[in-house]
Amino acid sequence: MTSNTILQNATETTISGDAQVINAGRDVNMVHGPPAGLSQLLRPVSNATYTRSGPVAKCDPGTRVEVINMIRNWLNRRDKQSVCWLNGPAGYGKSALSQTIAERYANKGRLLGSFFFLRGAGDRSHIARLIPTLAHQISISVPVTKRLIGRALEEDCTMLDSSASIVHQFQRLIANPLSSPLNLFSFFAKSKILVIDGLDECDDKVQMAEFIEMLIDMSQRDQLPCRIFLTSRVEEHIRKKFGDARAQSVLYCIDLAAFDARPDIQLYFEQEFGHIYDQNLPIMRRIPQPWPSSQALSVLLDKAGSSFMFAATLVRLVGEDSMPSKVLQEVLDSGSNGLDPLYKQVLSSASPTPAFHRVIGTIMILLTNQSIESLSLLLDIQAGEIVFELLKVQSIVKIPGDDNKPIMLYHTSLRDFLTTKS
Repeated sequence: MTSNTILQNATETTISGDAQVINAGRDVNMVHGPPAGLSQLLRPVSNATYTRSGPVAKCDPGTRVEVINMIRNWLNRRDKQSVCWLNGPAGYGKSALSQTIAERYANKGRLLGSFFFLRGAGDRSHIARLIPTLAHQISISVPVTKRLIGRALEEDCTMLDSSASIVHQFQRLIANPLSSPLNLFSFFAKSKILVIDGLDECDDKVQMAEFIEMLIDMSQRDQLPCRIFLTSRVEEHIRKKFGDARAQSVLYCIDLAAFDARPDIQLYFEQEFGHIYDQNLPIMRRIPQPWPSSQALSVLLDKAGSSFMFAATLVRLVGEDSMPSKVLQEVLDSGSNGLDPLYKQVLSSASPTPAFHRVIGTIMILLTNQSIESLSLLLDIQAGEIVFELLKVQSIVKIPGDDNKPIMLYHTSLRDFLTTKS
């Protein structure tokens, strides 16, 4: 693509062919080639939405019914509480709830867009791509906004610069298009929802605090065009903004720690361990049913507490072993509760080699998730050997089917466990 400053002081000039004319002050720039589409301009993060590929956690049928009903009732209200903040400790199922809500309301035609932050996952760990990604989805779910968003970008060519204010971006690319008098849909937008998961997974704490403050301010002035569903751990930069007295009248808060997750985790255990038993029948048929026994199940529930991440990790650990009952018994015999002992068990049974330590250590300390191919070049280890080492911990690390796709952690608490001094 070439660009020339031409036509200065020219009059009665005709331009033909596939060229764009861009007015930049007193000069006119002609750029050859077809005009850029909205998607090219916004550059949305495709793997940050609820339709992202790979293993995605969501609520099993019959679980989290009370919480989902609370979210549904909030969505159906017409009050000033336009923002819902669902919070809870690591592993309590916040992202699974976000995924479930996003899927459910997409099917109902009420989802405007979604964004799932994830630490160490490139653009998913930064706030810069949040508004453009949401705006792109809105332009699809509400087609009339496409022209309005495009016009906003034409009027302000610095809108998508890294230095641009997220408040300005939200106002011009989301709030204004959805509220515009030209948008006949604007009356119905209040019943729609944006889902933004994992605010604490975003590395840009200052900008995130600014974003939360903007949402509260706009909600107070009744300027939010839709309902906004947010989730996070209770980290200080987030808590301060949501804990402010001004936020209370416009914020609907759901604390997952206040709910008894034991019945839901029990249902999940019974279903998943039943599948494991059936899938390994030649080995398991000598184990009396129900497996695990009622007493063993009670011990597992005590160990899980309210952590769905513990439950999911345990199921993967047991299900992927050739001797499921033996692994489960080792967990039952351990005296500690929570995720950390489970991580220790997985890592200690991995038969670690020098290559294993190099691969896992590198994954933990790098700021962004690397592909198998990238790690192979970086560490000078064959790709097949990297996969071999990762298979030892596949219950806690997601191994991509493509060597050029990033290796992911099932939960970022694993990085905290391995890199934080106890």
